[in-house]
Amino acid sequence: MKIALAQIEVVPGMPKKNLEKMMIPMIEEAKRQGADLISFTELCVGGYLLGDKWTNEESCQDLIAKNEILRKASNGIAIAYGNVYVDPTEEINKRTGLKSIHPNEDGRTRKYNAVYVFQNGKPAERLKETKFLPAGIQAKTNLPNYRIFDDERYFFSTVDIAQEFNCSLEELLQPFLIETTQKDGTKKKVPVGFELCEDLWCEDYRRNLNSLNPTKILINNGAEFIVNLSASPWTYGKNGARDRRVQFLKQECNNSFVPFFYVNCTGVQNNGKNIVTFDGGTTVYNKDGMPVDFAKEAYRPQLMFVDTENLGKPKIRKEKPKIVQKYHAIIRGLESLYGEKAVTGLSGGVDSSLVTALLVIARGKENVIAINMPTEYNSQKTKDSAEFTAQKLGIQYHVIPIQELVDVNAKLLEEGLGKKLSVLNKENLQAKIRSIPVLSNIAAMCNGIYTCNANKLEVILGYGTLDGDMRGAICPIADLTKTEIMEMSKYVNQEIFHDEVIPEILFPDRLWNFKKDQIMPTAELKEKQFDPMKFGYHCAITEAMTDYKKASAADLMEMYLKGTLDKHLDKYFDGLVKNPKGLSYELMKRWGVDNPKEFVKDIEEFSMKFQNSVWKRVQSAPIIITSKTAFGYDLRESILPYEPTEKQLELKQEILQKMTKYNPGE
Repeated sequence: MKIALAQIEVVPGMPKKNLEKMMIPMIEEAKRQGADLISFTELCVGGYLLGDKWTNEESCQDLIAKNEILRKASNGIAIAYGNVYVDPTEEINKRTGLKSIHPNEDGRTRKYNAVYVFQNGKPAERLKETKFLPAGIQAKTNLPNYRIFDDERYFFSTVDIAQEFNCSLEELLQPFLIETTQKDGTKKKVPVGFELCEDLWCEDYRRNLNSLNPTKILINNGAEFIVNLSASPWTYGKNGARDRRVQFLKQECNNSFVPFFYVNCTGVQNNGKNIVTFDGGTTVYNKDGMPVDFAKEAYRPQLMFVDTENLGKPKIRKEKPKIVQKYHAIIRGLESLYGEKAVTGLSGGVDSSLVTALLVIARGKENVIAINMPTEYNSQKTKDSAEFTAQKLGIQYHVIPIQELVDVNAKLLEEGLGKKLSVLNKENLQAKIRSIPVLSNIAAMCNGIYTCNANKLEVILGYGTLDGDMRGAICPIADLTKTEIMEMSKYVNQEIFHDEVIPEILFPDRLWNFKKDQIMPTAELKEKQFDPMKFGYHCAITEAMTDYKKASAADLMEMYLKGTLDKHLDKYFDGLVKNPKGLSYELMKRWGVDNPKEFVKDIEEFSMKFQNSVWKRVQSAPIIITSKTAFGYDLRESILPYEPTEKQLELKQEILQKMTKYNPGE
């Protein structure tokens, strides 16, 4: 059997483009290459992250209308692809012979996240038909309801169907018979099981004290091959995690496992608050669950052909370093931006310098405009640094001093209210003038967009002005800590430009010490101002408190008591910096938090600022996801007052009473 795996770029909300530019040409190429089956990806017709468009009947019907084009294209080949299926009560009653209502769980018309299987112009035949599903349709079984995934909000699963009709999952999960041409010219029908994305990640879904494993059910029902159609976003380490999950499937199936084909989309989608990149990573696994072939390049469309009789030998997957993978995710996210020009504030600091360089890589130097907006507080060093980067990149660069605007606005406000602006008021005023009056208007003049250059450490602590530097069309680096920004800046210099584009005077040593001639992180909104973060250490704390399996302030305090906090924080640096072992303890000493009093004070302040800054984050620009929990719709927050837990208060007293110094465990 010859199978084509279509790793296509899916453009959300543009089904016509997806069919015309990707799906139909790949179907024709698969026919020319003699493929028996071509499989596309999950919800590839219109996109996966469509929000509440899934509740709009007209939008769903528009997607369903495209099925007719694909049905006709299936003459001479079998095609499998993901799309929504709307299953109204009348159709369900017609199939089942019942006379009852069959709503979706939200009370609307029932919908499935489904695989469509057509061959020779008609729905493919199941090995064993069921009246509880439409012909040629396989609904998704495991509906994710975590991180950015909302399948349960919109779709009905096979588990729901089985529960409603009191039938078994085994009846619903049946292989489809795919007609193949054998080498001697004869025809043979081969049972192929189709599943969708999360059906592979089944270990955490439970049934009768065991995993709810669609793959195992399909194989037990006679499937000789499994095809998993996915819309799986890039996450660092995902390929290795998926390899381990396929091994889990193999172990669950004992000696009955069959070749497993994973096909994933590329492209960029969003949920309004997060920019989500899809890297593809299409992989062929043999009957031992070992990878034998991979897509050649991440983030790019590819049509892979598989000869099921000659799968080849197992291959070792080579993963790129963490910072390199995050770099590619950001570049792909920036490539998808609308607008002719990208406008960014270039202060001369490392954050804005990195964003400017990334924009040039993604958009081209002719499409990037950098603006330096000095006041009386900007040093010659930072102004020179900004000019250096702009000249190296060869971009449009303009210096627009804003001190006059600041003075005029301050005078108007003070005279109008009859009171003086505070120091903080004056700082915020500068940030606001840079963003709204200057950057946003330049972007409008150039038919472009402007960026928010905040990093994750600033975002978590609220170290930014809401209607100032927290504004923009996109936050390219808001899911990167300061440590990651330094590492990515070095990577961009060394491996992309092979030149010093981002000034090295911005890079500290391993423990965040700066020499006298270097530029320390600063907003330059007042005299002798420097960022108040404990860099390196706070980066690791940020990761610990926002990771998918989050550590609370009390958890970190408990680790501190036990002497294991440094080991826990070292995990963040692993794969990110050279020689990560012991770095966290060195940073703890560097910033004085090996002193229990300083540690308790710092973790309390950090936690309080984390919670008290939610109101800023929920109003911020969309963030490109590079971690396992990004602010936005990935980490969902409520605007609440800060209140420490009882456990946190108890641990505080225990630390202060029992400890005089942090003692790292062996």
